Amino acid sequence: MTLGEAIRKRREGLKLSQGYVAEQLGVSRQAVSKWETGQAEPTASNLVRLAEVFQISLSELVEPCAGQEEGDHAARREKKPNPILRANLIKMAITAQAALWFNCTSVIYQFQHSDALMHSLYRGALAVSLVLLLLSSVWMAANHLYEPDRGRRRKNTLIELGYCCVQLAADLLTIRFGLGLVGGALIIAVGCVYILYINPRFMGRKLTR
Repeated sequence: MTLGEAIRKRREGLKLSQGYVAEQLGVSRQAVSKWETGQAEPTASNLVRLAEVFQISLSELVEPCAGQEEGDHAARREKKPNPILRANLIKMAITAQAALWFNCTSVIYQFQHSDALMHSLYRGALAVSLVLLLLSSVWMAANHLYEPDRGRRRKNTLIELGYCCVQLAADLLTIRFGLGLVGGALIIAVGCVYILYINPRFMGRKLTR
């Protein structure tokens, strides 16, 4: 309830005319009409006199309005999902995972073709790469939690699991045949197809404009 509605409701409840209220406050009837329709607001002194005319306290007069304003502020403060930010975070997670797939592939390939002295170095690099790959995969999976439809969330999770299997196959091919940059290009291509085609076409997530 707005302040104007509170004034009108109280005046009508007491069966007072706008003219009478205006006369008691020393203002015009049009001023009272504007207060009630929300075209203008009474001054602080007029509010005090209104409360006296209506035989209520000032807090009782303005409380309905204050409650409405608090509700409006709370609604404005309520966080709404930002689709652009969400899409960017999803793309970042997919891109990071694809980069880490290739990084792991490169480290494994170098490990296989290095001498014994370099094994410890590549072993440590591989451990770090695998941990980062796991974290990026968890990040990708966590993005599904923002999907309100559980059925679609389950479907999207399965599709993403299939995508990860395809990326794993591309990595194994790169390692097995020593594809190098060609293997990197293959991993990037799989990620681009996933972002540009699979997500909007089958997962209901438009990640590009």
